Amino acid sequence: MANSFSRNLSSGRLQSQQKGIDTNSTRQSADGQNAEVLVENVFQSMLTLERRRAERSGNPFVLMLLDANSENGTAREILIHAANVVVKTKRETDLAGWYKQNAILGIIFTEVSLEGDLSITETLRSKIEKAFVQHLGRDRAAKIAISVHIFPERSDQRGTGWAEDPGLYVVHDKKVS
Repeated sequence: MANSFSRNLSSGRLQSQQKGIDTNSTRQSADGQNAEVLVENVFQSMLTLERRRAERSGNPFVLMLLDANSENGTAREILIHAANVVVKTKRETDLAGWYKQNAILGIIFTEVSLEGDLSITETLRSKIEKAFVQHLGRDRAAKIAISVHIFPERSDQRGTGWAEDPGLYVVHDKKVS
């Protein structure tokens, strides 16, 4: 399904007409998942790109991982609903996708500031938690574990140059309350 664009000659505006897609509802892929959520390999590529960009520029970004794996048999369904909430809640410049397909959902929050009284990780986690409770209900929201990671990773205090966790620098890891 391709987008087609035409110029309205009377007003000079560019109008978009999406064929076969109701633009007033959430777009779904063939398997029923939100089409605005990146598949695992694309999300992983975007994460690698953002990590490299952050390492070069020193400008931080935040990776939030959402996991409902402890919910046997219902994790996929819970995360698909969570993905719809994430798409509605995140900023336009942030990316949502499968960190691990149908098992761990990821959000890349770009252009964040580490300055201020309240940490960016707490601010972002609170925003997502509130949206989950509002749209999924407290019981379903409580089944989603949220971990938040800040990049670029910091080197250790001993001066060895190695980050504490070479995979991810974990700031928080707890379930929605």
